Amino acid sequence: MPGFFVLSIEPKKYQGNFLDDLFGQTFYQQHLGEDYAGLATYKGGKINIRTHRGLFRPNFSNDMVGLEGTMGIGYCGDNREPILIDSKFGYFAACFSGNIINRDELVKRLKNDGHSFAWGGADIEIITKLIAQGEGYVDGIKRMNNEIQGAYSVAILTPEGIYIVSDPSGRWPLVIGEKTGAVAATTDPCGLTNWGFNYKRDVEPGEIVLLRDDYAETKDKIPSAKTQICTFVWVYTNFPNAVFKNIAVSAVRKRLGAALAKRDIKRGFIPDIVAPVPDSGRFCAIGYHQEFCRQINEKIIDRIPEYDEVLVKYPYAGRSYPRSNQMKRDLEATIKLLRSGESYSGKKVVVCDDSVRRGTQIERNLVPKLRALGINEIHFRISNPDSFSYCRWGKTIQKGELLAARIPSIKKRINFLSIDSLEYTTIQELAEAIGLPLETLCIDCDLPAQSALV
Repeated sequence: MPGFFVLSIEPKKYQGNFLDDLFGQTFYQQHLGEDYAGLATYKGGKINIRTHRGLFRPNFSNDMVGLEGTMGIGYCGDNREPILIDSKFGYFAACFSGNIINRDELVKRLKNDGHSFAWGGADIEIITKLIAQGEGYVDGIKRMNNEIQGAYSVAILTPEGIYIVSDPSGRWPLVIGEKTGAVAATTDPCGLTNWGFNYKRDVEPGEIVLLRDDYAETKDKIPSAKTQICTFVWVYTNFPNAVFKNIAVSAVRKRLGAALAKRDIKRGFIPDIVAPVPDSGRFCAIGYHQEFCRQINEKIIDRIPEYDEVLVKYPYAGRSYPRSNQMKRDLEATIKLLRSGESYSGKKVVVCDDSVRRGTQIERNLVPKLRALGINEIHFRISNPDSFSYCRWGKTIQKGELLAARIPSIKKRINFLSIDSLEYTTIQELAEAIGLPLETLCIDCDLPAQSALV
């Protein structure tokens, strides 16, 4: 899922460096998308835009000249964004995170109305064309929302300010930050404090906000009968130190690990070692181990597993999950995870990870590396509930790809993965770990683990 960062400054009050802030905070969105990177800035009545294929930092480290300004948006994702549009409003630039479900229908209709597409009808093209049909930016955003089906967060750089909007479902969060003389917004606030920004608030579902100078002003709000934030934001998507709805991502992951540990302790199962799949399973593994520590301190149990890292992530590898096809995902997974140089002969190991989606990386990559260490028993503990349905609101998982949809039986999945056991959290445990009412959470891709066929 792409990430973006937007920045507006009041030059008379601002004591920072505009390009440094824009560069640094856009770089912190890199984990949300690695295919393309882009910046658009505004200065003296003109929007300047620059995009590159590949990673943000290598491409922009020596390519910031000419991007000075007072407002800017930065993007890391799967498409060449931001894009620059010349409309009846004048020029504006925009970028997007999410998924338009009725994309094909809208492209066909717009083509029939005489529109042409430079990028094959990419989501951002559809969004900008629909916005440009309004009587102004706010009206255009509302008209766009009425036309599209799906989930989105959008940033629009205009001469009058930067508009940001989260769709009325609120599935993909946006956070507003501030510091003296500047206001910012981002899809992942993980790096805000490193650059001196303070958390201000979350953007509400359907809220249309204008960032100008150093303030954020609500211009309108699109009504919604139901809002549901994506639970995968806390389980996997966003960086562990991020905070959404005043709930720390790392804390949720540790609570999910603890829920899995409680279940194992209750049945009398104590492994020799608990280990994460780095990096996404680390805080689940920490929470799993901490629950054992808590219970031994309370004299409920008399033995605990060691915490160890039997798999090591090569730090210069990218993320495999958002890759566009299976071949690229398999290659990145093979590259990034290295087995330990130590021996774990005869050990019984619990391996914690965030989710099992396609299952191919576990079967083809992780399990062979773990077995090569001499591990006798491999028990996977998964912090996300069992997933039988692909996500309609994002683009990473497509219909028919999920392991659970292909192999509903837990026993058959265990055999397919060549492991000794497989446990997931339940939807109720997920809601309790997040701490929000279940009805406010999007769990469309999840089913209770106990509902799987055995």
